[in-house]
Amino acid sequence: MLAAATTIGVASWLSAQGIWNLMSRWLCALLNIKGDTKTPHAQQSGPSDLRSLYYNRSRFWTLVGSGMTLGLWLIRPTIPYNHMTGALPFVLLGEHSRARRITVDSFPLPELLAAEFYEPAKGHYKGWAPTMDDAGNRGYGNDKPAWAQGPLPLAFERWIVNPEANMTGITNTSRTELSGSDDKGDLGHRNKTTGPRQYFYNPSQDPTRITNLDLDPLGPLQEALKDHAIPINHIVFVFLESGRKDLFPLKTDSRLYNQIRETYDIYSDEDVEDLHDKLSTITPFAEMLTGEESGFGQSGHINSEFGGISFDGILSGSSLSAKSRLVNYCGLGPLPVDFMHENDIIPYQPCLMHIMDLFNQRKSASSRSENSTNDPREREWQTLYAQSVTGGFQDQTELMELLGFNQSLYSEDIDITNAKYYHDGMEKINYFGYAETEVGPYIKDMINETLSQNKRLFLSHFTSTTHHPWGTPEDYHRQKYFGHKHRSQHEAMDDFLNANSFVDSWLGELMEMLQEAGIADETLTVFVGDHGQAFREDCPVTGTYQNPHISNFRVPLLFHHPLLPRLHLDVNGSAISILPTILDLLVTTSSLNEADSIIAQDLMNEYEGQSLIRPYRASHNGREAWNMGVINAGGTMLSVGSAAVPWRLNLPLNNDFEYRFTDLERDPFELDPATAWSMGGLAADVYSKFGPEAVDWVLKAEKVGLWWVTERKKLWNYEDEEE
Repeated sequence: MLAAATTIGVASWLSAQGIWNLMSRWLCALLNIKGDTKTPHAQQSGPSDLRSLYYNRSRFWTLVGSGMTLGLWLIRPTIPYNHMTGALPFVLLGEHSRARRITVDSFPLPELLAAEFYEPAKGHYKGWAPTMDDAGNRGYGNDKPAWAQGPLPLAFERWIVNPEANMTGITNTSRTELSGSDDKGDLGHRNKTTGPRQYFYNPSQDPTRITNLDLDPLGPLQEALKDHAIPINHIVFVFLESGRKDLFPLKTDSRLYNQIRETYDIYSDEDVEDLHDKLSTITPFAEMLTGEESGFGQSGHINSEFGGISFDGILSGSSLSAKSRLVNYCGLGPLPVDFMHENDIIPYQPCLMHIMDLFNQRKSASSRSENSTNDPREREWQTLYAQSVTGGFQDQTELMELLGFNQSLYSEDIDITNAKYYHDGMEKINYFGYAETEVGPYIKDMINETLSQNKRLFLSHFTSTTHHPWGTPEDYHRQKYFGHKHRSQHEAMDDFLNANSFVDSWLGELMEMLQEAGIADETLTVFVGDHGQAFREDCPVTGTYQNPHISNFRVPLLFHHPLLPRLHLDVNGSAISILPTILDLLVTTSSLNEADSIIAQDLMNEYEGQSLIRPYRASHNGREAWNMGVINAGGTMLSVGSAAVPWRLNLPLNNDFEYRFTDLERDPFELDPATAWSMGGLAADVYSKFGPEAVDWVLKAEKVGLWWVTERKKLWNYEDEEE
């Protein structure tokens, strides 16, 4: 970037005099200023007449050009040409002012809310009976469950008496106070909130909510539980930066594999074997974890019976990492505005760490004081977070504190000389920080210290090597995975493949730590991509920023446990289901004590997502299981999909982007999307290519998407006076 700026600066300086001379001549022609003055006696034809002709002609064409430019400017459509003709940085600075004024007062499909579809409350299920007003959401906290009496962690705000009084009644762990603020009453001043939250998520009032908790767990899981216990005493939650499903693991039936193969000259079976030997080194550990055979002939070590549940079809809740974490940790929809206003707002749903904190509070006094029981279900949880890169980007340190982690580790903690494992030659691999291996010793300490305190481990780790520019340590052996054909066109993807290979090896080291600590057979490890990563091999635009392509949303998801049955499920769902699934697994495997199980079963019914260890409902009584994805940076576009259909709508939230429709059944890699600058134009195109049923869905998806945007802002207690 610096080199480009320098080049432009030098070129501008060198051409300045020429531009000055050209503009001077043009202005002279326009104003009919001549270099000499004719006298009445100068009647003869000469050079001055030629100059006059030149000036008049220049003036004529200048006026014609100016008139045409003005005319075209007056008649051109505002969308998208105002954006296309803007200049940086003014386009970015003015983006907020071009946002669509989205106001949806009530759910746009009232026919789905008919009384005939109402469902009564039963057991832990809250029922389903949405109304067209806000009364049910505003009064939801008045009906406290029995376990919600007394002090509560901060995210249980709906059941806290008088929360506006400087958050009275909210208890905080050592890392849940908002950094940089000594007065919690300052919270509203630091972000665009409307004051104390009065509007809460109410599952019985959510017109889009579909539950499957009334269905039995999947058959193979029930059979496994009859055969043996599946203890979940600890949880490790691994976020894979830019984790693409087609690289967890890489397989021979994927489009990416075929793209790599096309860059080689393949003449014999031996050539194929050589290629497979090379590609088999990229994601061998992911292959072992998921049990999904790559096709490279290296799958003999896979346990086909046990190991966990992996998924195809899962989509990220946002292509911005920080917003995606909120979806995964908290089972909620992120705020559809640019960047991280969520850093200063209490999440509208309790996150996993808040729930662990609640479990700790509800333990008996003797258990809490001594914490020496042999029954793991009576022990406290320790919630830890570790990454090898900076916590300063997008104020991640503040977000992790707000989400309730007891302890967090960032590059700022390990690159100081008095850090426990600091050493000479620590090498930054990108502009964010270090390779994951630099935090390995610290993670091992976190595990061992938690176990020595007789506590249950909840450890979350974020990988980062797979972030741009996809650097690896100098001593790491990099390979050229693409062949010689058009190699220059695949350099970025080649770097990405090397970064994935490095992270795959690191995941093996991480799992080995659990083995060494003696807890591998009692630990649930969740692997999920924070979002995907588009390259030139996928679409014209590389990256996630303002890029709605499906490759930015398809992510791997694996619930790994050595004693879980090996299942591969195809679910057109969203990462919003991870939190209720973890709670469901804890309850179903009897890994919580009785009091915590009651809390968990209550809370499972509070969230928007379904449980992924039960049959997934794609639709119910005309309602569809919607998959919403907030596109980086947050406030410009929304991805709208549904588990009931293969269609996907990219919904612009300002006037700078197109409507975009794809059919993932016909076109799974979105090579030929239908696009238009208005919904009417898109509907006409979709009708001609996909038929009337697709048009009906597109119109419905737009309405539901705009309602979802309005609803998230209300739930997040967010209001921008400029909107």
